[in-house]
Amino acid sequence: MEIFGKEIAVKSHGCNVMDEPGQRIAPSVNLFVKVTKGCNAHCKFCSNANSTDASSVFNIPKLITVIKELKGNGICINRINITGGEPSVVSPLVYKILDTVEENSFDDIHLHLNTNGLLPQSQEMMRHPRWDSISMSLHHYDVSKLSELYGCRIPEKAFDFEGIDLQKVNSSCNLVKGYIDNAEEAHKMLDFNLDLGIPRVGFVALMKVNDYCWEHFVDLEDIHLDSIPHVYFTKSMNRGSDCKCSNYLYNRDLKILEIYMRNYANPNYCESSLVYDGEYLRQGFHQDNIIY
Repeated sequence: MEIFGKEIAVKSHGCNVMDEPGQRIAPSVNLFVKVTKGCNAHCKFCSNANSTDASSVFNIPKLITVIKELKGNGICINRINITGGEPSVVSPLVYKILDTVEENSFDDIHLHLNTNGLLPQSQEMMRHPRWDSISMSLHHYDVSKLSELYGCRIPEKAFDFEGIDLQKVNSSCNLVKGYIDNAEEAHKMLDFNLDLGIPRVGFVALMKVNDYCWEHFVDLEDIHLDSIPHVYFTKSMNRGSDCKCSNYLYNRDLKILEIYMRNYANPNYCESSLVYDGEYLRQGFHQDNIIY
């Protein structure tokens, strides 16, 4: 389909479920709104680890033009994902975007905290009532281990989450050698999320973007999730050789935790993913693919 006179790839079929082919759906995209490259953490496994750019120069009217162009061409926006860097380092900008989106009655606004929801400025942003859903990186159950991973001090009361609707939250746990790297540690993470009141958790293998990731890589298969008592496989979904994920449920004391695992992903796959960085709209996360 076309927007701004250029062809874009949209999702026209849902994911294959097990061996059943995906059903035809309305043309749809996910719109990622990258508000900054800056970050308040220094995670060694991150390709953005050394970025200090917290610039808030951002063309909000152009974002609204992009959204209206998509809708005007009959393209469904599954979610508007506010991401970074770390969005909370440019909180005033994020709040301006939320106010503008609210004025234009756009739905399905998602916050993606690329570092964590454990610092005061992150939790303040999570309390904003406009979010329909929130993704939060949470790579360990121990504050000292998290401080090591993030390269910044995590306060002892980081897990209080006062005033935050945790039913909107899903946590994402990177598998890192020496941290969460086996079934026993994964089991502790499941219990930890369940005790916090977070209803969904995802386990993710590191992207091999630097030496640290190569040296600390843990394969999802090494976790043996189905060996954990009361973990039950529910389904797998895929888009052929481009990506595959598996879903499980964990049941403890009549409490249910949803589990998501990304089995594999082609980093060049960008069908239906549009990225707006405040200046340009691109297909996928590649710098040379400017649409508008």
